Amino acid sequence: MTGEFDWIERIVSCLGPSGSGIGDDAAVLTGPDGETWVWTIDTLVERVHFRFDWLEPEAVGHRGLVASLSDLAAMGAEPVAVLTALAAPPDWLADRVERLYEGLAATARHAGCPVVGGDLSRAAEVQLTVTALGRCEGRALTRGGARPEDEVWVTGALGGPAAALALLAREGPKPDVLAHAAYDRLARPAARIDEVRWLQTRAQLGAVIDISDGLSGDAGHVADASGVAITIDVGRLPVDAGAGDVGRRLNADPIEWALHGGEEFEVLLTARPGSIGPLVEEFEATFGISLTAIGTAVEGAGVQKVENEVAKPLDTKSWDHFATPPDSGV
Repeated sequence: MTGEFDWIERIVSCLGPSGSGIGDDAAVLTGPDGETWVWTIDTLVERVHFRFDWLEPEAVGHRGLVASLSDLAAMGAEPVAVLTALAAPPDWLADRVERLYEGLAATARHAGCPVVGGDLSRAAEVQLTVTALGRCEGRALTRGGARPEDEVWVTGALGGPAAALALLAREGPKPDVLAHAAYDRLARPAARIDEVRWLQTRAQLGAVIDISDGLSGDAGHVADASGVAITIDVGRLPVDAGAGDVGRRLNADPIEWALHGGEEFEVLLTARPGSIGPLVEEFEATFGISLTAIGTAVEGAGVQKVENEVAKPLDTKSWDHFATPPDSGV
């Protein structure tokens, strides 16, 4: 089966000289006075990215904007403005459009990023598209900046959203499921804009990518773009406490969710040895989330996992729109 990233390569090939700079979390543009701008776009489609029996409209609007803001975060950009496009059945609009935009607007206010316009259309199912513009102070960060000997770090704890999906699939949207801490990570993620910009001014960062497709897959993107191998020490992964609870409840391994689950919107980054370590205590006190060293960049290619001091290739199970069946997401 032809996967999403195969299709992207074919589209880039078709674009030829008309395509430029494709392949990062956002497009990098240089302004007339030499300033750096980044521009990103994301689409959420009903029954592919979300289900309304699992998520309220406010959460869908929030997640739609966070997906784009997280791309800006990975580039080290400050959000400037957002455009939205919504396509939906008329009866759905009559009942829930205000709630979706209330969720989106609250997130925009929190990020200091105004919604400056958009589009509205009729469709058989709900589709929300958000495009966000950001501005960088200095160079934009990319996924291609990792070098051998770099340390690999991750913000926050991992596995919560995938654990929530597993719980929803097994037990449905019962009140105790919707009140679970893992579900909160799924429905109300955060874009790590301030966290990345804070680190960028204090550490020697290499590559940065937001974890939207899953840690293993996004580490693979960094490895490919940087021409290095990324090693992940499984024993050092910061597993979300809610994921651990769901793992016990479902008799499942939360490490698998931490390695391969998407929709995290945490950030994977590399930095020169010793560059971030002295900052961890201040970072965690400032932002209230963890910052964890989980591996290294080395000569080679691909992604490896280290267990009991033994390294072996890691199967990168990244989200793929064309290889993953409908209704398997939220």
